[in-house]
Amino acid sequence: MKSETASIFLVLVLCLSSAQAAIFGLFEKKYTPLIMFNVPKGTIAENDAMEQVVKQVEKELNVKVERMDILRDRFARNLYEKIDEIEFKGKVPLLYHRESRQSIYGLDTSARVRAWAKGRWLSPMRTVTDARGSGSEGFLADEGEQVQDGEFVEDLTELQQAGKEAMLERRESEE
Repeated sequence: MKSETASIFLVLVLCLSSAQAAIFGLFEKKYTPLIMFNVPKGTIAENDAMEQVVKQVEKELNVKVERMDILRDRFARNLYEKIDEIEFKGKVPLLYHRESRQSIYGLDTSARVRAWAKGRWLSPMRTVTDARGSGSEGFLADEGEQVQDGEFVEDLTELQQAGKEAMLERRESEE
């Protein structure tokens, strides 16, 4: 009789512990190295535009970006301030990659966000000025630098320049 009671008790304990694990497993967040610090929708237009870019990249790469609202969540605000201590920009939205420690402040292109999500190194932003003197967003060209198609010629190695020329020739032959 005691062995039957003990075995029934053991079965009940095992069932309850597996049910409890299943219940709490539903509420666990899966780890993602990608964080987006933002504000509520409609507060800042730049934030809303970046949200669309991030959604597109999430869909393309099949990744998940954790969103943290710095106006509604005190923990998110404190974490944002700790991360922002590195560059002291104070801009929203802020995309931060926990593993590569790369940051993107404000609105940026989907190509840079895609590179950020993959953990690749992001080059510093510079403003490229055209002949009219107006600058394209995010790039700053020094005087005397040759800019060709939005790229700095001095930044390319000979092999990269040859590859770029081959790509341009291939593109022209396809058209």
